[in-house]
Amino acid sequence: MNHRNSINHLGRKSAHREAMLSNMASSLILHKRINTTLAKAKALRGYVEPMITRSKEDTTHNRRTVFSSLQNKEAVTELFRNISLKVVDRPGGFYRTGRLQRNLR
Repeated sequence: MNHRNSINHLGRKSAHREAMLSNMASSLILHKRINTTLAKAKALRGYVEPMITRSKEDTTHNRRTVFSSLQNKEAVTELFRNISLKVVDRPGGFYRTGRLQRNLR
């Protein structure tokens, strides 16, 4: 049974998984959308949502906390300057997952 195991390990060690999620989060913040698998997108949701919530309040502590996860100055600046203004009145659910249609012949 899979009770109380809420994290999807994605078949990777913890260091690799953290680096992958950090890179995917930076790309998502900078480019506003990314192409990835559904499992990675669902794992990324739990990683990005708390950062967006922290970006609503622009304090030095929140910036440093987000930077420790992202390790990308441009992504942190984009998150706190542009994205936070768009989601300031939303209580949650900032991240949406969509599927691409593929034509197979």
